[in-house]
Order: sequence, then structure tokens, then C-alpha cells
Amino acid sequence: MKINIYTMLKTLFFTIQSGKNISSGMKLLAKSAKTKKERKIYIKIYDDIKDGHSLSQALSKHKIGSLDTIQFISMAEKGVSFRIALEKIIHYLEVKDEFERQANDKTSLPTIYFSVATLVVIGVKFFAVPYQITKADSYNQVVKDLVADHLYIAQIMTDILFFSLLFFAAYFAILLISLFSQSRMIQNISKQIALMLPLTSAIVMKFEKFMLFSMLGEMLQSGISYKKVITSAIETTTVKKFRKALQSTLDNIKYNGKLVLHSHLYDNIEKELLTGVGSSHQIGAVMIEISDRARTDALRLSTSFFRIVTLVSIFLLSFAVFIEFYTVILTQIIIQKGMIDAARTGAFN
Repeated sequence: MKINIYTMLKTLFFTIQSGKNISSGMKLLAKSAKTKKERKIYIKIYDDIKDGHSLSQALSKHKIGSLDTIQFISMAEKGVSFRIALEKIIHYLEVKDEFERQANDKTSLPTIYFSVATLVVIGVKFFAVPYQITKADSYNQVVKDLVADHLYIAQIMTDILFFSLLFFAAYFAILLISLFSQSRMIQNISKQIALMLPLTSAIVMKFEKFMLFSMLGEMLQSGISYKKVITSAIETTTVKKFRKALQSTLDNIKYNGKLVLHSHLYDNIEKELLTGVGSSHQIGAVMIEISDRARTDALRLSTSFFRIVTLVSIFLLSFAVFIEFYTVILTQIIIQKGMIDAARTGAFN
């Protein structure tokens, strides 16, 4: 059962803001749940909290929310104002959802084109070609041979189109799953594949940076210490380059007391923005700016990628329509021509 983590945290925030505790918020969620399954999960979370579990532990136990959100809540539970932290978490989720909406607006057309082309391929391969072969059996051998040669070419074109659709649709799906999948395991696998592919690797890196720095900035501005924030980021990110850079930063802070600005995480402009920044709150503000830059880059790159995919999907759909014409219409023309040629040959003989 999928629980809307944003709605849940929003309700908890309003509950705490009105002077009540998390348990009261969970009771309110259970009472207002739309389905029995949803109510059951809220009651389980309420029971876990009453038994001494933290909210983050209860959410993790029932697999509700993404890993970064749970890490954020876990950090917020360790000595800072949970109300302020919860407000920051909600804003973080709003930014993530806005990015997803903007990206999804660009994915509808290629999805439709791929789907229609796939239906045409299935129709031609499994229905049109067998039907035409069966129909040709009722004619003489000359016509049957002409139709067989013609449909053999149709089969080859259909196979080429099928594998092309499979390749580009898989490429398209890998990026979407790596960015927006609700399953952590599937998302992580897709993300690792996307990081090895051209075009998608740059998008995933920018998206991961947007998510990572958004979380870092909101955490720092909610009062969580820099060391705890970096530790949480290391546990959350799945990009090895980012994890190594963050670990190096954490080690330098622990042993040398210096903030190291790695090139894997920051470009020259971002390094300049962070140079001379003092308090954690100020660093958090700069990191939110860095997150906004990464989000803009991720949207620009993803828009270009989806534009390419859309053009490819239009071409494949056009190819599918041509194959359908080649299989259905031209086969009938060949049959008629074969019959006319056979009749002429018989007349001359």
C-alpha cells in the first residue's frame, strides 16, 4: 500500500504546530484515511511510536518514503526543533515533486508514440503477416512465391522495428525509473545502469546533485550540525563519486577542521559562493542555491533527452505505419499483379 509521505508529513506538521504530538497526528491520519489498508498502516505506525520507536524507524520499518526523506527525518529527531525540521522536509518534498511534474510533462508524447508503434508491430507480426500468408495459399504457386518473398521482407522490417523499439524504450524507461521509481531497489539498479550510459549519466548526476544539495541545505537551515548532515548525505547518495567526495570532506572536517570543496561536487562558481561563508545556516542557503542550479541543469538536459526520444519515437511510429502499409496494402497489389501476370501468361500460351 503506497502512502503519500507528503500528505502524511503535512498533517503531522499542522498537528505539532497546533501544540499536539506526533501520536495525535497519527491518530488523525488513521481517522481520515480513505481506505482500510491505509488506516491499518497508520495504526501500525502509531503503535510503533507508542512502543518507543522514532518516526523515522517506523517509516523505515513499513517502507514508507524514500531513503533521503527518512534520513532527513532521522537527523531532525536528534536534538533540533522537529517542527522547523519538518517544515524544511515538506519544502524539500515540494521541490522534488515540482521537478517530477515538470519532467513528466515532457514524457507523455514519447510514451504514446512508443505504445502505438508497439501495437502496430504486434499487429503486423502476429496477425497481418500470418493472415496474408494464409490468404495467399488459395492462389497459384507463382502468386504464393511473390507473396512469400514480399512478406519475408516485411518480417525483417518488423524485427528491425521491434528491436529498435525495445532499445529506445528501454533507454527511456531506465532514465524514468532511475529518477522517479518508488521502489528503492529498482531505482538503485536503474540508476547504476543509467550512470554507465551516454546522455542519461549526465542527467542522473545533475538530478542526484539537485536532490543531495537540496537535502543538505534544508537540513543545515533547520539546525542540524554539518557533520551529521554530511554523514546522512553519505548514507543516502548512491553515486560513488559523490559518496567518496563527501567522505573525504567529512574526514577533513574531523581531522583538519577544514571544508574541502571537491570538483566532483562543486564547479568553480559554486566554490566561489562557498568561499568565506561562515555559519551552517549560511552554508545551507548557498547549498540550496547550488541545488537550484543543478535542478535547472537537470531539467535542461532531460528536456533535450526527451526531445531526442520524442523525435526517435515519431520516426519509429512512421516506420511502423509504413510496415503496416507494406504488409497489408502492397501485398494485395502484389497478389493482383501476380494473378494478372499469370492470366496473361496463360493467354499467350
